[in-house]
Amino acid sequence: MPRWPAAAWASIALGLMFVGVSCWWLSQDHSIPVYDSGSHLSSAIDVYEALTSGRLGRALTTSVPYPPLAFLAGALGIGAGGVGVAPPIVAENLLFVPVLVLGCYKVGRLAFGSTAGVLAVVFALGSPMIIEEFHEFMLDAPEAAMVAVSVWAILATERFSRPGVSALAGVAVGLGMLSKETFVFFVVGVTLVTAVRGGRSALRGVAAFAAVVLCIALPWYLSEFSTIQALGNEALGSSSYISSLKVFPGIAPPRLSSANFEWYFWSIVNWQLYLPLFAFSAAGLIWAMVGFARRRPVSRFSPELAFGAFVSWVALTETFLHDPRYCIPMEVYFAVFAAGWVSRLPRRARVVPATALVVVALANTLGTTFGVGRVVTTEPENTTYEQQPGIFKLYSSLGFWVGAPQRNGTMLELLRALRRNGVREVWISEQQSETEYSYPGMLLLARIAGLKVPRNFPDPEGASRSYAFLNRGEPPSTLSYPCVTLGNGVGVWVRLGGSSGGDGNHPWDYCPLL
Repeated sequence: MPRWPAAAWASIALGLMFVGVSCWWLSQDHSIPVYDSGSHLSSAIDVYEALTSGRLGRALTTSVPYPPLAFLAGALGIGAGGVGVAPPIVAENLLFVPVLVLGCYKVGRLAFGSTAGVLAVVFALGSPMIIEEFHEFMLDAPEAAMVAVSVWAILATERFSRPGVSALAGVAVGLGMLSKETFVFFVVGVTLVTAVRGGRSALRGVAAFAAVVLCIALPWYLSEFSTIQALGNEALGSSSYISSLKVFPGIAPPRLSSANFEWYFWSIVNWQLYLPLFAFSAAGLIWAMVGFARRRPVSRFSPELAFGAFVSWVALTETFLHDPRYCIPMEVYFAVFAAGWVSRLPRRARVVPATALVVVALANTLGTTFGVGRVVTTEPENTTYEQQPGIFKLYSSLGFWVGAPQRNGTMLELLRALRRNGVREVWISEQQSETEYSYPGMLLLARIAGLKVPRNFPDPEGASRSYAFLNRGEPPSTLSYPCVTLGNGVGVWVRLGGSSGGDGNHPWDYCPLL
């Protein structure tokens, strides 16, 4: 057995438990994948099909506008577990949770010691949006994992004085660039400070680092240059366009407004961390700033970490389209600053805050994973938009999109039953899409069940019995119970097509599960 410190073994155990709980959650959940998760899962199936047919170029580009790293991981899961919802998500857990644990532990240990390393892991794995995103097939949590391990690799270069380690850091950053285009936001600050502090002795290391990053990431970015350029223009464009759409009020406040500068503060407090974890991180950041003011840095790496966090926040704020998920890759900075000040307390004095951090992480797990308790805020929540300005969330039994596993009924089972009973095409209304009944999620489940979804709405009277129409909402007069009841209590009904002739073969409301 390796002679690793107890904190390292504890971090490994925490990662294993996190993956185990995620797998249990997936085994219990029957909900329809939400919007982005449904789309990403469909792309993972596309990547898998391209790989199995030998079209490597297609596999690397079919996920555009997103880079292919997470989708390749999902395809590996499909290859091992079959086409379905759970296998790609399990693969993301198995591949990226260990990377997140490794990065947070190593950065915490380098900056403040092994105790800070394990506390940083506790913080990261106890963050509500990290927990939730590993229950879905999303890109932000894998991106956060790659940011964490990349920050560790960059710090381990000793200010780019070690060319070999610098090349390995380039591998981490190059792969991270293939997780999501915004990856660069979260490592550029650390990279710049590390290079500047290294001075002239860092030139060879920086060259090795840059060469490896370009070799890994540049081919994909060059092949998709027009798409990346369009995304960049959109992200850095004027906020007036998205604001004029009036789809989500407050999603793109004017750049120089207080609402814009505060946007991610409220998002982090009320979605990514909740107030207790944020308080731990804020205390660590204030502690580091006081150290700078007194010219006594709290760690030899505090300039890199503080500037890395600051640049990340500025870059996110400057992109006009905001979303609470976009700041998840900052997790390593929040975790390490939160763990750092606790680990520097005297041994007896650190017991209380360390225990409190563990309790808060456990409470977030109980709420986000199992739905224990209720939402606790300082003021009633405002449903105007997601970041909840002026409100501080202390605890929640609901996630951003998903919370406890939904066991009400399985839509995939219904679609497979329709397939067994002769249905070959199913109509799903895009206008009825909502979180519990997302259109991309329904398209994914229909694909898994082997059903086609036509583009145009057919006439139910003229359709054959191999055609089914799904409807969410009010029940038809011929059925008393819905085929599937969604998590919000709304029912889903099925109507088979029927010819318009006089033979009595008319549209028929029925449910194969009843």
